[in-house]
Amino acid sequence: MTRQEKIKKVIEDSIFIDSDIQQPPPIITIQDKIIATSSNFITISGLPKSRKTSFMQFFIASALNNKSYFGIKTEVTKEENIVLIDTEQSIFDFYKQNKFLKKAIGTNTLPNNFSAYLFREYEPDIILESIEKIIEEKKPKIVFIDNLTELAINPNDIAEAKKVVQFLKKITAKYDCVLVCLLHLSKSSNFTLGNLGSYADRGAQSVLRVTLDRETDTSTLDCSMLRSDAHFLPISIRYDNDIKSYTNVEFKPAEENKKVKFSMEQFTPKEISTRLQIIFEMQPEYVYSALVENLKKVFGVGDTRVKQIVIPYITANKFIKQNKQGVYINN
Repeated sequence: MTRQEKIKKVIEDSIFIDSDIQQPPPIITIQDKIIATSSNFITISGLPKSRKTSFMQFFIASALNNKSYFGIKTEVTKEENIVLIDTEQSIFDFYKQNKFLKKAIGTNTLPNNFSAYLFREYEPDIILESIEKIIEEKKPKIVFIDNLTELAINPNDIAEAKKVVQFLKKITAKYDCVLVCLLHLSKSSNFTLGNLGSYADRGAQSVLRVTLDRETDTSTLDCSMLRSDAHFLPISIRYDNDIKSYTNVEFKPAEENKKVKFSMEQFTPKEISTRLQIIFEMQPEYVYSALVENLKKVFGVGDTRVKQIVIPYITANKFIKQNKQGVYINN
């Protein structure tokens, strides 16, 4: 097939047919809010040791026994496969995680529809190819990737970041599955790591965050963005040594988080330029309302902070400008 023929086929396959489409049934919900449906991926990010993986275990446990954990529900039948891809942990660390999962669902052996793979020693390209091969053969309903950052040699490289996120989009659509992707947060900015994190959050159906209050040893799962539903209430958990399990605790914002004010000074000029490049790659110009919506996604803040802090800063420092028609363009 020539390139021209390939483009023609892409256009034919991509044309939108205007007809009634039913809302697909949710695969993952939290407090009955839609988190993920088939052919989509979500991200769960947090600093190292914030218990991202522990929360992921509750998503998996729910998929395995059809029960709700702290309001987290994953709808997978016993005939549908579940796959876990781990790119970071040693065999012993993963063994402990696996042991926790078995305890969570109350069994000594995991169901046959669950498979786990450890890819810590391999290069990103090999892992990506292996993931697609596994999905092609297993045809899972849901795939967990812990950690997405390891699928790129350099998470800050724009081309490599786009390649990984395009891979996520392709396999979710091609195999009609859900991907749950864990990501690290940058310790300096508290945003997802590198361009890979920015692109992944932009393409995700839902963007979730896990934060740790060290003073109370409490981890909280919250949502930064849900495309398909309203936000759920934060879920806070703490490990209870007496019962050797996690318990639900009342959510209380950490004092340190109350005192931290959002500021554009926390970003380097290069980091700001990179985040702007992401949105201006999609289209060359924006009216004010569209600019606000896209800046909210790449800076992870709400309307007020975008309007009162982000836009005044990036215009004053000439990262963007308005043309004669009053629309915003990259400077």
